[in-house]
Amino acid sequence: MRTLEIHGQEFDSLEGFYKSLESCLIAGECPWGQNLDSLDEIVSCNFNYSDNNENDVNCIIWTDFQKSKAEIKDKRGDKTVIEIIEEIFNSNEMIEFIKK
Repeated sequence: MRTLEIHGQEFDSLEGFYKSLESCLIAGECPWGQNLDSLDEIVSCNFNYSDNNENDVNCIIWTDFQKSKAEIKDKRGDKTVIEIIEEIFNSNEMIEFIKK
């Protein structure tokens, strides 16, 4: 099992967030398209598109989460993108999501 760390101090935009996740993806047939639908799919697969379950992510730690929330103002309908990302991360019961 792996812990994925997102460092909010390293980006200030949605594009920066997506790029920061690329380094966390394991080789395999990952459908990463840098959008919310792709994020939902990779979270549902524990960030693992290989045959090795040891590559599954079981914890996501997002440091400087409040900074990211304040800086990334993009919206989709009535929700901010950050709210949607939180929902996606919390949708997989196998992954613990920690905001610091």
